[in-house]
Amino acid sequence: MKRFLTFLLTVISMQMFAQNYPISAINITLPANPDANIANWGSGTSLLVITASSKGQNGRIDPMVIESKLLLTIKKGGNKVCGSFTGSSAPASEFNTLTKIWSGKNAVSFLGKECLLTPGDYEICVQFFGYGTTGVSPLSEEKCKPFTVQGTDNQTHQPPQALLPANGSIIPSTKASMPVTFRWTPVVPKPREPLIYRLKVWQLMQGQTGTQAIKANQPILTKDVDDLTQVVVSNLITGPCKPPYLCDFVWNVQALAKDEKPVGGNNGTTELMTFNLGNPSNGSTPPAMMTMGGANTEFKIDSATCLPKTNGQFNYHLWAHYENQNSSVDNVLLNDVQSFAGYPANPNPGTELNLRNNIRLKSGTYNGALTMNDILDASSGTISNITPLPASLSTPASLAPNSIHNFQFDFSTPTNTPVQFTFYGLVDDPLKDKPNRNSRNEIDSLKYPQCPCSACDLVKISAVLAGEIQNNGNGGLNFAVNLSAGPKKVKRIKADLVYFDMKPDEVNCLACDKSSNTFGNFATATISNTNFTGGVIAGHSAGFDALGNVDISNGIPVKFSLSIPPLISCCNATINSCIRYIITFEDCTVCNALDCYTYTITGCPKK
Repeated sequence: MKRFLTFLLTVISMQMFAQNYPISAINITLPANPDANIANWGSGTSLLVITASSKGQNGRIDPMVIESKLLLTIKKGGNKVCGSFTGSSAPASEFNTLTKIWSGKNAVSFLGKECLLTPGDYEICVQFFGYGTTGVSPLSEEKCKPFTVQGTDNQTHQPPQALLPANGSIIPSTKASMPVTFRWTPVVPKPREPLIYRLKVWQLMQGQTGTQAIKANQPILTKDVDDLTQVVVSNLITGPCKPPYLCDFVWNVQALAKDEKPVGGNNGTTELMTFNLGNPSNGSTPPAMMTMGGANTEFKIDSATCLPKTNGQFNYHLWAHYENQNSSVDNVLLNDVQSFAGYPANPNPGTELNLRNNIRLKSGTYNGALTMNDILDASSGTISNITPLPASLSTPASLAPNSIHNFQFDFSTPTNTPVQFTFYGLVDDPLKDKPNRNSRNEIDSLKYPQCPCSACDLVKISAVLAGEIQNNGNGGLNFAVNLSAGPKKVKRIKADLVYFDMKPDEVNCLACDKSSNTFGNFATATISNTNFTGGVIAGHSAGFDALGNVDISNGIPVKFSLSIPPLISCCNATINSCIRYIITFEDCTVCNALDCYTYTITGCPKK
């Protein structure tokens, strides 16, 4: 019976601790369909981000949290399929802030290995461990996030898109006898097996549309190329266009697998494109803009995570990209610190001839450096710490078609009101240094992430022992604390006994004829301050309501009597207990602090 009583005390202690883990609010950010190769989770569109929060004590991080271990595993059907560690061998978490973020390669490193996942459903799991009185034990619940690795058979492929000759373009008669370059984008995502791209060109007859021509006429050119996205054709026509034939042509490209099956939507075929070779059908001169290409761009906020709140500001870290899409013809200019063809690096002051003013005419003054807000703006709030820096060698001078510039930055705002970000780019075309230049300014809105509560970050709660703990000789320990909380006023105080154990020097020291319900409880709880009323609510809880809102920033005395089990005469024991003080402030914010106490009972003195 005595051994059972000791075991029961241990179980109760462990259960009470488990419900109050020091690490919580674990969040895992990972796309629903990430890359099968975990090595690619360190950056790009499959970026892995882990965040977690620690319960601070008087604004400080629990030493147990600082020394914690982070266990990261990938499971399939409940079984671990990737991850080199266990709870005891997991790497140190380096949890050194109240809210900690592990991102990219740093987060992936906790797996201890790079795995290549087969198609299927998985979950990625995070749990923190630390050393306690019983060895390695959990410091958090296990948080898991499901994801799916798609097989190539399940992927939706985007068909090629025709680029050159551009739709409606006119090749001057002076160049009609020169080779014609046909260019298109590849199928995306890229299939594992090489593709055949089949180019077809039709010549229109009088009164025909392009659609009618491909149905009624034989192609004047059919050419297959293996896994290439460009072909140069010589002698497309060998003489002047004579009726009924026109100098108007249509063309498309079809993507085919080796078995001649189309790959991608629209039967694997580009949209039909038209061009005129050397003789405009209407005899007119093409407008100036028709000699230009163009650029299709996209700016996206890929993900966002929360940073600790400072000075009343909500803070976030954002990952984003600016893309010159594969349907573009021209480059997009980003950084004039680096030179590009026909445009000098760091051009001289002027209202027209520098990239800063080309991006946006903010002022007529050249400021000598490409600053953050010359390339990225927010409709409200403050942008900082953009990486890589806009005016650095890590930011490219320009983006070619089908290329992406990835970057990240911090954003702070006093209120979480809707915000839009604008990224500024300039098309590298003949108008780039003209007043009517072609800008590519793209906008995206921020979807605020769900952040851990930060309302208690600036609150201080303290419960310091006032004097020594006393054994009253009647099965109880009496002690008092000086409880302070601020800077806001308090409307309610609650004290929960969340941990209790009593360890005698010998198992036989515990009396076996007493119910466990008679110890490890609050016998009494009182506050001498007349602005509070209340006392013991239940065995493990005491509560006090304020008569209005009361300032206790200088501390008030709170007295407790804690029931303990009886010992056999002349036995020694150590009692450990923890009380969580839960404070409700005048603005209804609820914060808490945990304080633990130790008392040693000394029996008969040794002879």
